[in-house]
Amino acid sequence: MKRILIFTLIFTLSFGLQVLAANFPVTVKDDLGTSITINEKPERIISLAPSNTEILYALGLEDKIVGVTTYADYPAVAAEKDKIGSIIEPSIEKIVALEPDIVVASDINKMQTYKRLKELGLNVVGFKAKNVDEAIQIIKRMGKVTGKGEKAQEIVTDMYIQLAEISNMVEKYVQGKSKPKVFYELWHDPLYTAGKNTFVDDLINLAGGINIGADARGEWPQYSLEKLLTENPGVYIAILHSTPEGVTAKEIKNRDRYGTLKAVRNDRVYIVDQNIVSRPSPRLIEGLKAFVKAIHPELAAEVDKIE
Repeated sequence: MKRILIFTLIFTLSFGLQVLAANFPVTVKDDLGTSITINEKPERIISLAPSNTEILYALGLEDKIVGVTTYADYPAVAAEKDKIGSIIEPSIEKIVALEPDIVVASDINKMQTYKRLKELGLNVVGFKAKNVDEAIQIIKRMGKVTGKGEKAQEIVTDMYIQLAEISNMVEKYVQGKSKPKVFYELWHDPLYTAGKNTFVDDLINLAGGINIGADARGEWPQYSLEKLLTENPGVYIAILHSTPEGVTAKEIKNRDRYGTLKAVRNDRVYIVDQNIVSRPSPRLIEGLKAFVKAIHPELAAEVDKIE
């Protein structure tokens, strides 16, 4: 069923180019509660989230970006853009002063920031993704509001093709096998993980694993050590900065009481770049590949060939 869905999406997208390249004005309904009409192609764009910045660069809009957050680090040249503050505390005054034609927000921004910018008469569009498909669709929708529908079409179609290839490969491999339990460490002390209705949970499922955090309450729930020991995952994946100083697989294995975990006993503890698995951006496919290689190392060489 998943393979049929993916190929259907590719088929549908192949006929969507003319719509995506529609002339302005364009109207879209964003993910934060409102519809927005953009009357003219934006010439000055501000990004309030690193994932949005990545998408804007992928769309070839680097010359239109006039402001980014302090966390914008990919591509590297994004760090040279004018800073409007942090994700949580952007400077409203600086944003207004930059006179943007559109501000691209995310659910990781405070809703009060989103609402305040709208009250000030700015064009603000907000995006949120709960799974991989929604994350990819953000690229298409951002292409529409920025006048880059054709480029967005190219990126999205390529991502769906790779997603289909990886999904088919994993499905064939796990057929008749027991899927390993996986724990994803978002933060160590206290321990936080990825719950259901997140694209990290979706990535784990697509990579052929079972996310034990999916049974916890909330999208990014706190997870007790006792529960972790009881579930006893066979694969442990942590992001590099799940501790303030950064973490290593060796440090995780040496934690108090972690020695009883199946993942530790079998040397199945992995560190991944949080930016490719936690940002709904074009690099999300690289995040999926990283998860596949961690959950099913036997597929590492094969998944690396997909591009």
